[in-house]
Amino acid sequence: MNGITVLLHTGGHCIETSAKNEFRKLTNLLLQSDTDTNNSELEQKVELLLHFLENSDFNVLRASDERLAGITPAECIVKWDDNKNSIVIFAD
Repeated sequence: MNGITVLLHTGGHCIETSAKNEFRKLTNLLLQSDTDTNNSELEQKVELLLHFLENSDFNVLRASDERLAGITPAECIVKWDDNKNSIVIFAD
């Protein structure tokens, strides 16, 4: 599971909104997929985003960096750390 990452785009909206939008998109893809299809990676991305959305302090994240606040456009990667906590790193 440590290799699973999700790319989020900010700018015009904050990291929380970006994560919620991507969560909705991925869950819709999962629900629309064939039951015979192996969706392991998609399921793990949904789990990662759910953990990120439920356990992050978005007020602190937005206050910490203009990229996370959506003021400056950026690409952010959400991934698991070694302790299975979600973390954000910048891709740009």
